[in-house]
Amino acid sequence: MSKYCIFETVAGHCGIVVGPRGLLATYLPHKGRAKLERLIGQQHLGASEEPALMPNLVSAMRAYFEGRPARFAVRLDLSCLTDFRRRVLEACRRIPRGKTATYADLARAAGSPRATRAVGSAMANNPLPLVVPCHRVIRSDGSLGEFSSPRGVRQKEHMLRLEGAI
Repeated sequence: MSKYCIFETVAGHCGIVVGPRGLLATYLPHKGRAKLERLIGQQHLGASEEPALMPNLVSAMRAYFEGRPARFAVRLDLSCLTDFRRRVLEACRRIPRGKTATYADLARAAGSPRATRAVGSAMANNPLPLVVPCHRVIRSDGSLGEFSSPRGVRQKEHMLRLEGAI
């Protein structure tokens, strides 16, 4: 049975979902709690709320959006993903704070150098944004590309600025 927690940050309401094997999902800032709660309910049927869930992760996410360095040392549950997507997310997780990598760089790091578009799809469907820093992945021409979050590419730009990457 999975559990979720919704909490406030300076950027808005964020959320996390945890299953028996580890962290299943993170949710970037939303303007209101109700919309985020509905989204979690739709994507994680039967999940129950537990306000004190993973306090170290909640603190780290709050610190991140305040512009402070944060460490996301949590066990992830990537069991529902394909082997390729797991490799891509694990490679993405190794991109350090304040740095960026291209989709092509990530394809090479995941062992599939010709799978640039598939890497883009994996990033667009990343269930763990911030913990798996898909915002650090940019296009080969240096442009930011797209970003699947409530604020879209503006959120990606803001996060990269918080880290000093742009």
